[in-house]
Amino acid sequence: MRAEAGGRRRAFLLVELIAVLVIVGSLSCISLQTLSNSQTRERRIILNEAKNFCTWMKHRMALAARESVEFRVMLTQNTDRSYEVTIIWLGGMKNLRHEIYSFDEAVLAYEGVRELIFSGRWFTLTPAATFIVKSRKMPEVRYFVTIAGTGYVDIKDKL
Repeated sequence: MRAEAGGRRRAFLLVELIAVLVIVGSLSCISLQTLSNSQTRERRIILNEAKNFCTWMKHRMALAARESVEFRVMLTQNTDRSYEVTIIWLGGMKNLRHEIYSFDEAVLAYEGVRELIFSGRWFTLTPAATFIVKSRKMPEVRYFVTIAGTGYVDIKDKL
C-alpha cells in the first residue's frame, strides 16, 4: 500500500497484488495435484481389489467345472452395509465347506438376491449378478464386476 502524508497507506501496490496471486495460485495447483494423485492411487487400489475378486471367483468356477459340482454364493451384510461373499460347496472334494472372500481396501455393494447358485456341470450362475466394488474413502471410485449367467466374469468402470 502507498503511504499518505499522515502515515496512512491508501492502496496495495500492483506488485503486492501479483505476489499474493502467484502464491495463492501455486498453493491451489499443488493441492489439485495432490488430490488428483490420491484419486488416481485410489482408483488403482480399487481396480486391484476388483481384479482379485474376479480371479477368486474364476478359480472357484473352474474348480466346480472340473469336478462337475455346484456351489452356493451367499452374501452377508456387515454393519457398515458392505458385503462378504461366502461360497458353500455342494459336492466334490470340498462338499459343504465354506470359503469367505472379504475386501481389504474396498467394500462390496450389491442389489439383488442374496443367494446365487453356480453349476459346474452347466457352467452357469443363476441368476447373473453385478457386484459394485467401491472405495471406502472415495465412494465415487468404483468398478462393476459382472458374472453373467454363462459363467463369464468381467470388470467395467461404467455399467
